[in-house]
Amino acid sequence: MSKSRNFERLLRVMAALLGIAFVLLIIAYLYRDDIFQSIQDPGQPFQTYEPPIAPVYTEAESWLARPDLGEDPYTLEAKGDVFVAVPSVYRGGEHWNLPWQDRKRNKMKKIVRPNYVSPYGQAGRLFAPNYRQASLYAFMTNREDAQQAQDFAYQDIKRAFEYFLENSPPERPIVLVGHNQGASHVQRLLMDFFQGDLRDRLAVAYVIDHPLPLEFFKGPMSNLLPCETPEQTGCVVAFGSFTSKDKVIAERFSERLLVHNGQDYEAIANRPTLCTNPLLWTSSEDYAPPRLHLGGVAAEGLDPDMDPAPMTKQSGAQCQGGLLLVDIPRSKSLRRPLKVGGKFRTLPSNLFYEDLKQDAKRRVEARLKSGDLPERAGAMLDDFEMEVVEDAPVTIPD
Repeated sequence: MSKSRNFERLLRVMAALLGIAFVLLIIAYLYRDDIFQSIQDPGQPFQTYEPPIAPVYTEAESWLARPDLGEDPYTLEAKGDVFVAVPSVYRGGEHWNLPWQDRKRNKMKKIVRPNYVSPYGQAGRLFAPNYRQASLYAFMTNREDAQQAQDFAYQDIKRAFEYFLENSPPERPIVLVGHNQGASHVQRLLMDFFQGDLRDRLAVAYVIDHPLPLEFFKGPMSNLLPCETPEQTGCVVAFGSFTSKDKVIAERFSERLLVHNGQDYEAIANRPTLCTNPLLWTSSEDYAPPRLHLGGVAAEGLDPDMDPAPMTKQSGAQCQGGLLLVDIPRSKSLRRPLKVGGKFRTLPSNLFYEDLKQDAKRRVEARLKSGDLPERAGAMLDDFEMEVVEDAPVTIPD
C-alpha cells in the first residue's frame, strides 16, 4: 500500500515538474526575442571597451570583395564601380563591434557575399569592405553606448569609401549599396560625400532594410531625390520588406531604429519613410503581383562568381505607410528561418536578388549614356590619328 502511495506521489511530482517545464517553455517561446536581446549585451560601457584592431584598406585582406587594382580600368568594359556596405552578422555578447578578423568572416563569405554583394557584379567592379560592424545588440537598444558603437562602425566604412574613391576613375558611374546595418552607413555616405559634384557620378544608391526618413531629402540629403522611374539615375532606392509574420521587426523598423540626421542619431519614431517597390521601381502604393517578381536566390555557400538561377514569381509587394509589405515566398528557402533571434538576423537568402541585379545594371547603363561623365581616356586616345614622322637630317643654316 505504501509503495502504491509513493508511486502516486512520484507521478504527481513528475506531472507538476512537467507542467512547470511546459509553462517555462511557453514563456521562453513568447519572450524569445527579449531573451535573445538580453544575452547579447556586452556588459560593459562602450567608453571603457577596448575596440578591435582596425582594418587597413590598402591591404586586400581588409576587403570581402575588391577587384584587381593592378589592372588598368581604362582597359575594362565601360561599367560602374559598386561600393557595398554589408549587413550585420555579429549578434554581440562579447564585443560592441565585430573584430573583422573574427570567425564571422566565414559567415561573410558563405552568406553575405553571395547574397548581398554578388548580385551587383554585372553593374561593375565590386568593392565590399570588412569593417568593425556594430553588434546586432547595438541596433536593439537606443543606449548611448549603442550609438557610439554604430558611429565607430561608420568610421571604418568612411575610410573604406575614401580608398574606393581613390581607385575609382571619374568616368565610371558609382553604385552605392547598403543592406541592414550597411544601409544606415550608406545614408551617412550620401550626406557626407554626395551633396556636391560627386552626385553626377551616382547611378543609384540602395538603402535596404533600414528606415530612410523622407524629410532627409529636404535636409541633409537635399542634393538627391528618391527614384521614381526604372531609368532614373542619381537617385535613391529605399525599402524595408516585411511579411504578415514580421510584425515585431516591422514595429521596430518604424518606431525604434536609430537614424543619423547628419549630426546625431535619433529614433525613427514613426516618421514617414521612403518606400520604393522593387517590382515597380516607384514609391506608389500600387500592388505589384508576383508575376512581376524577377526572382529571389538562396545563395548561401555558393561560389561568389556563380550566376545562380533565380526563383521567379515568388512574392508580390506593396508599399504601405512607408513599409514594403510582401507576400510570404512560395519557396521555404526564401523565408525567415525559425530560430531564436531569427527575426533580427541577416537572412541566408535575397528575395529581390534578380530584381536588384537587373536594376543596378540598367541604371549604370543609363548613367553612361547620359553624357554627364567625362569620356574614358582610352577612348579619347583611340580617336587620335597617329602620324609617323620620318627622321630627317638636321641642317644648320649658314
